[in-house]
Amino acid sequence: MNVHRQLLFVVFVAMLMLLGCKNNITHSASYGKAYEVVVVNDIDSLLYNTLSVPMKGLPQIEPTFDVVEITSDKLKGDSKLVRNIVVLTIDKRQKRVDISSKQNVYAQPQVIINIVAPSQSSLQIFLKKYGNELRNYLIKTELHRAQGDIARQTNVKAASTIYKMFGIRMQVPPELTTSKVGKNFLWLSNNASSGMVNFCIYSIGKGKFAQERDSVMRKNILGEQKGMYMRTASIVSMVHGKYNSVTIRGLWEMQNDAMGGPFVVYWKPNGKRIVVTEVFVYAPETKKRNLVRRLEAALYTRNK
Repeated sequence: MNVHRQLLFVVFVAMLMLLGCKNNITHSASYGKAYEVVVVNDIDSLLYNTLSVPMKGLPQIEPTFDVVEITSDKLKGDSKLVRNIVVLTIDKRQKRVDISSKQNVYAQPQVIINIVAPSQSSLQIFLKKYGNELRNYLIKTELHRAQGDIARQTNVKAASTIYKMFGIRMQVPPELTTSKVGKNFLWLSNNASSGMVNFCIYSIGKGKFAQERDSVMRKNILGEQKGMYMRTASIVSMVHGKYNSVTIRGLWEMQNDAMGGPFVVYWKPNGKRIVVTEVFVYAPETKKRNLVRRLEAALYTRNK
């Protein structure tokens, strides 16, 4: 994310925070899967197209959000209990596009974003400028929810091992119960036959990332037969965030084998070497977006 994009996101979130409010009344649980959004009155599908763009870093095309379009008269009953709702209102009296958000209005956790625009054309211009920020706001909302879920049932043993080996405190998903320890390397996994999710933490130098990663994986993540090992198939994106943090998305593959899938890497520079936290998924039988996003949420809980 470049400086201009960062400033746009700060302005956009400030708009939502200033105009938003949180309802402290206790409600029943919201329903729907993570990364599902109900969009109301999106006649020209402008919001649908904005929110359903393909997520970066997956081997097959999957939308950033699963979007359901309804009209305002359908926003009642169970539809009001969905975890993410975006309501569009076209009002010719408006001078500009206004956006606000409310938390936990009808259920919890829930966010309802209200967008009021003077016309479809003005909305289209707004989304061309701020569409990425709207997606990021909803993504961060879902990541925060996942972090809360993980914190309530974190894998204390694994978190303790990470701190002892690397001096880093972070929350670890409870399903990661299998582990392998190497030199400056830790691999955690659910070791599942379907939907295998994995977490690694390791130390690398400051050379080219793919080469540094491959040198670690070749020693520590091996296939069933000699000559099989994990390697980097491609780097899809690299984003620099706060405090010089780095997030990399890419695809991995097993040398001399048919295995492969997505990975996400996150680190904060600290000293001469880099301590990398990485998640990767092997799930050829199913979609991977939500598996990756849940693990990704854990990455961002590291303290340094």
